[in-house]
Amino acid sequence: MGHARWQVLKYKSHITLARNGWNITTGIILALFVLSVVSACSTSKPSTRTNSPGLTIQSHTAQPTISSSSAASSPAKAYISIVGQNFVYNHNPVHPYGATMYPHWNYHGALHRGGGWTYTAFRSYIDIIVNMAQLAHLNTLRPTNFFDGTTYGDWYNATVWSNMDYLFREAANHGMYIILDLSSFRDKTLKQGIYPYNPFLYTSAFSWVASRYADNPALLNYAIAGEVACPTGSDPLRPTSTQALTYFYRVLSDTLHATDPHHLISSGGLSHLNQADCGIDWRSIFTLPHINMAAIHVYSNNDRNITIPMVATWAVKNGKLFTVEEFGFLQGEGDAQRSANFQNMFALGRQFGITCIIFWNLGPEVASSSYEVNPNTPLTWNTIIRNAP
Repeated sequence: MGHARWQVLKYKSHITLARNGWNITTGIILALFVLSVVSACSTSKPSTRTNSPGLTIQSHTAQPTISSSSAASSPAKAYISIVGQNFVYNHNPVHPYGATMYPHWNYHGALHRGGGWTYTAFRSYIDIIVNMAQLAHLNTLRPTNFFDGTTYGDWYNATVWSNMDYLFREAANHGMYIILDLSSFRDKTLKQGIYPYNPFLYTSAFSWVASRYADNPALLNYAIAGEVACPTGSDPLRPTSTQALTYFYRVLSDTLHATDPHHLISSGGLSHLNQADCGIDWRSIFTLPHINMAAIHVYSNNDRNITIPMVATWAVKNGKLFTVEEFGFLQGEGDAQRSANFQNMFALGRQFGITCIIFWNLGPEVASSSYEVNPNTPLTWNTIIRNAP
């Protein structure tokens, strides 16, 4: 765990997309999943920061009516719940084990990432990822960045939510669950240069989303917004105070629960919890009335050696589930080292009672700057399969 390669910093700038050359991946992934040529470039995580600070609040599009044909609903009345330190569905324990879904989709000669959600043809990529997840023995997917191709405030984009409905249906058809990560709202606001931690920017849209999925048994939980900048830091669009951030989560978790009391809610995976001076009052956030779990992201040695044991101990004492909503390692570490790092992370999960563990990222790309896992990273791929619950 102390190996120098574990000191990887997440590579989160889209600038690398322009720097990396294209290559054509071969091997198993071509035969199994991709009918067209997969071109490779960086799968670095998208930035949630902006260099254009601003405090103007813009108006949003009107809230549409949800019709029975567009809502992703089901007549089933069993939903994921919590019993003790476990997720339970219809009296049976569930062990969520999965990956994020940040697209690497080649369509009409161009690479599409989050913007792919605005194309009706994106369902072909959803099929690829669901099939890949099944082969990897995953039971949970966490879609991200689904507003990247929209204009700011277009919270009800018909194509985006139709594609999301399709993902939910395919997940249900394959016995899988979806973590509906609502960070896309906050992230789109950040990119616009608007202060993103005013919860009332999103309350109407969150209610609309909760109405859409309130009866959907494939929903594992909502996640509000992870990886928040420290309120005490220098980011111009950081939360204005510790109290303001806690209030942000209170308002939005209350909003979701008021419309959809069936489903669980997380804050989204928090970071910087090993930094006492960061200003994130994670204990207060995790004990809010409608926050059901303690969720973190793990990318550093301090996350592994300090945050995981600290939050695990707190979660047991306070009767909360402990989840890792995201972790990952670069392909550039080498497949053998990366596989060992994944194995150590899964071992930590068992040691500290992590109830749900999600890695970044499932997808077809092969590149040293990529976080993706697929059959063309065979040692890491086999580690994923071997540790499946």
